[in-house]
Amino acid sequence: MLLAFAAKPEELEILMLSLTFGNVEVQNCLRNVVTLFHYIEKERAWRKANGRPEGFETLKVRKPIVAVGAEEPLAEHMMVADFFHGIDGLGGIHHSHPHLSPAETWKSLFLPRPDNLSTEEATELEAVKEQHSLFTPSLKSAPEQMLDLLRENEPDTITIVAVGPLTNLAIAAAKDPEAFLRVKEVVVMGGAIEAPGNVSAFFHLIVCPGREMV
Repeated sequence: MLLAFAAKPEELEILMLSLTFGNVEVQNCLRNVVTLFHYIEKERAWRKANGRPEGFETLKVRKPIVAVGAEEPLAEHMMVADFFHGIDGLGGIHHSHPHLSPAETWKSLFLPRPDNLSTEEATELEAVKEQHSLFTPSLKSAPEQMLDLLRENEPDTITIVAVGPLTNLAIAAAKDPEAFLRVKEVVVMGGAIEAPGNVSAFFHLIVCPGREMV
C-alpha cells in the first residue's frame, strides 16, 4: 500500500481499500490500515516542517475509500495465522507499544451517525474526521462499495489488486455479475497451492497503469 500511495497521480489512482479477513480478523486489518494512514499523516507533517517534499502525491488528488468486507470464508472454517503474525497481524505492536497506535476514536467513523447528536458530540466527531483526513470511511460493505465504483466508472478502467482472500470479490460478483464484469482485470497474489508459501528469495511486483482499486 505504501508503494501505491507513493505513486504519482498520473501513474495511479487508488479508489478503494477493500478489507477482509486473512492472517488476522478483519477488524484488526482495519485498525492496521487506519494506523498506516495515521503515520503517513505524521510523516507528511514532519517532511513539511523540515522543508522536504511531502510525498504521497496520489493521496492529495483523491482520498481512497476504506470499506470493511467479509469476516469469514463463504465455506469451511476461517484459518488465521495469528500464531505467527501476532493477534493484530503486526507482531502484537498495538499491545506492546500502545502509544504508537492512534486513539480508537476512529472506530466512530465506521458506525452510522447517531440521531440527535448534541453540538459537543458533533464537534467531537468532526474532530475525529479531521484527524483521519487521508481516507474516506465507508458505512457500506466492501463488496457493495466495490460494485458502486464499478458502476460509476467506465468499463475496463478499474483494476482490482487482490492481496488477500477473494471473498469480497466473490460476494460482489455473485450479487451483480453484470456490474462486476465492468472490471478491467483482477490481479491476484497467489499461485502457491503446491508450494510451502512465499518463502523464496524473490518476489514479483505487479504494477498496472491506469486507474487502480486496491
